[in-house]
Amino acid sequence: MKSLRRQQGLSLIGVALLAFLVIFFGLLTIKMSGRYFDHYTLDKMIKTSLEGQTSSRFSEIDFKDRLQKNMDINQIQMNLKTDLKIDKRKDPITIILEYEKRVHLFGNVDVVMMFHENYEL
Repeated sequence: MKSLRRQQGLSLIGVALLAFLVIFFGLLTIKMSGRYFDHYTLDKMIKTSLEGQTSSRFSEIDFKDRLQKNMDINQIQMNLKTDLKIDKRKDPITIILEYEKRVHLFGNVDVVMMFHENYEL
């Protein structure tokens, strides 16, 4: 019976540490989820734009213009000139989407998320 009396449960420091971890990971999830949702939306926009395209009928200007209009509608901020590369040298045209987003958490702590996708026609 003495061992049951000595067990006291979670200390105040343990509760504070647990609360800090829950708040930290909750904040991290909330702040990062928007960027992941934007990437998912951008991925769907590119796949939808490429559905009816063939490599012989592909127009880079029309593709980028359509993508920019969709990004404006969905309020996605991105520089297509640096983040989207189209390689026409290979037989299937390759579109490479590669960019990074920074999310400010608190103080001088930021989270850097890097996204990379390849699409072929």
